[in-house]
Amino acid sequence: FERAVGAAIQASQALAFFQPELLQIPEETYNQFLESPELQPFRHALEDAARQRPYVRSIEVETILAQSAEIARTASEAFGALNDADLDFGEIENEEGKLIKLTRSRYQLLMESKNREVRARAYDKLMTAYEKHRNTTGALYAGSVRNDNFYAGVRGYESARAAALLDDNIPESVYDSLVEAVSNSTGIIERYYKLRSKLIGVEDLALYDLYVPLSPAPERTFSIEEAVDTVLGSLTALGDTYTSDLRELMSKRTVDWHETAGKNSGAYSSGTYGANPVILMNWNGSTDHVFTLAHEVGHQMHTFYSQANNPYHYAGYSIFLAEVASTINETLLTWALLEQTPKENPQERFSILNNFADTISGTLIRQTMFADFEHRAHVAAAAGEPLTPESLSEIYGGRTELYRPGVLNDDRSKLEWSRVPHFYRAYYVFQYATGISAALAIASKIRDDGPGARENYLGMLKAGSSDYPIEVLKRGGADLTTPEPVYAALRVFDEMIGEMEALAEEAGFTAGAK
Repeated sequence: FERAVGAAIQASQALAFFQPELLQIPEETYNQFLESPELQPFRHALEDAARQRPYVRSIEVETILAQSAEIARTASEAFGALNDADLDFGEIENEEGKLIKLTRSRYQLLMESKNREVRARAYDKLMTAYEKHRNTTGALYAGSVRNDNFYAGVRGYESARAAALLDDNIPESVYDSLVEAVSNSTGIIERYYKLRSKLIGVEDLALYDLYVPLSPAPERTFSIEEAVDTVLGSLTALGDTYTSDLRELMSKRTVDWHETAGKNSGAYSSGTYGANPVILMNWNGSTDHVFTLAHEVGHQMHTFYSQANNPYHYAGYSIFLAEVASTINETLLTWALLEQTPKENPQERFSILNNFADTISGTLIRQTMFADFEHRAHVAAAAGEPLTPESLSEIYGGRTELYRPGVLNDDRSKLEWSRVPHFYRAYYVFQYATGISAALAIASKIRDDGPGARENYLGMLKAGSSDYPIEVLKRGGADLTTPEPVYAALRVFDEMIGEMEALAEEAGFTAGAK
């Protein structure tokens, strides 16, 4: 991996001359070239390059900036080494009373334990390790923020956020309206946490209580064939062409299903121009993996249509768009499963609702909280305020108090910023929140408005990067220049919580977690 990154940096250095030289062409002449028939296939790319004119420096400065890219990765790489290799979380007693080595992946599983003492011990062990290294993580993150602000300043951007959003031509108002909409809706969030507190029988909800499954329903098991049929059946609203294209893709062995020695964990979708996009899975038959499959085929079909309908230079698509298609599939699967599950089966119905409510909570609410924090950290540093472990925890604690109403906000929960690797990729996480907001808005239109909304969405999948992502999303059915898609997503969340409350009350069940 390091060799590949090094090669990419060398290529960037070798090509550092190109953009400054291109933009040395006088603007009037450049615009005349844009009218040339031969350049029409590249017009959007050339117009996009011209948009960067105020921020492109001389060839000499661009060369230096390209050469410094490897140095700029130091904070991120050092955090990765600390987080992935050097931190030792010690051992912990699991639910069976056996001592096991605590790792970050095991920690995630332990957070779903029905035994609160196990959860609390795991949380204490993990956060003790991060607490011991808070000066190191504080210095690393402060260095990363200063790095972002420095490069933005050198190029003449107003801020690091302006620099990060300019590549995709995303108005900063999109970021602000996301934060404003979610932070104005804390009543919905508090309602969700109160339901969680009630069902797990805990009066003072702590951070380690937020991931326990609330449903008492037994876990369903799916064969691969059943999962494929379930996912395909849930996507009929996208039309016969979509489902037949997906079925054909899957028949070409584009999914690597089974866990094997040395294989990467988790799930992933990847595409190369001119070849069928592929999916990596580590199938375990759970309901979660059925949703993971729906998610990954959303990416797969987005890549398939984007590449099939665009030349190479427009065949990719922005991260700002990437999570929309995958989350639309998860939404349609949720609705399909709810349609198939009668109210006479309250536990199963509750389980489906709980699964997606947790997705909304973790993606829309949590990622907006992260986005709010990292922007405040960058603004503070730009204003000359020192970023120390204490000041970062103060900023983060203010956000957790707002976005996690009713959840214990102690010194350790305020230190959560120190273990989030995404913060080393500035202004990235907000796209998860905008993505799920757009997905819920578009999925609702497909369900309620029929073929016209479906065709608009399929047009979005086929657009690739032939236009700016905010415009592609508008045509797909979600206008993120207004806060309406975010409020629409929050309304869906509120409706789900309402039905969960009613089901729990009628059936009189609890999560059985203490």
